[in-house]
Amino acid sequence: MLKNITKREKFIGIITISVVFVAIIYNFAIEPLIEQWNTLGEEIRAKESLLRKNNRILRDKDNIERTHSEYTAYFKTEVLSAEEESAKALSSIEKVARNTNVRITNIKPLTIKSFKNYNKYTFRVTTESQIERLCKFIYELQSSQQLLKVERMVLKAKERSPNIIKAILHITKISAL
Repeated sequence: MLKNITKREKFIGIITISVVFVAIIYNFAIEPLIEQWNTLGEEIRAKESLLRKNNRILRDKDNIERTHSEYTAYFKTEVLSAEEESAKALSSIEKVARNTNVRITNIKPLTIKSFKNYNKYTFRVTTESQIERLCKFIYELQSSQQLLKVERMVLKAKERSPNIIKAILHITKISAL
């Protein structure tokens, strides 16, 4: 049967077998290698990105440790109830007001929100003072050891005394659990 095949048919047969052979080699050898090469390239890029991120963190290690040690002073291990914590914050606010000559006309605890690792206490404080004293009061509050922060502030000039500012402040305190 192979004796009756012409040169042209032999040539076409060899070409066909060669194409099939090349297709098999490409599909079962070359293409998996290319996919593996691309996958490894992506993994290398991901690892390089992680390395850059970790390197950046290592460069900032001293700054992070310094900041961490600053904030650990705020979170003492003493455990206080919510009422004790509120009372401590309120007394701190009143002490700062006395030291800065700011008159507190009303002070009211608003909410206590519990989060995973901390509680957030909110107080509404109404004051009357000159603007310079109010600024000093706010500065002293925010730099206190109680982690107090003025989150909202409404200012009005007093009707009879325009140099006196009436302020309604929402002050928050963060406390570790």
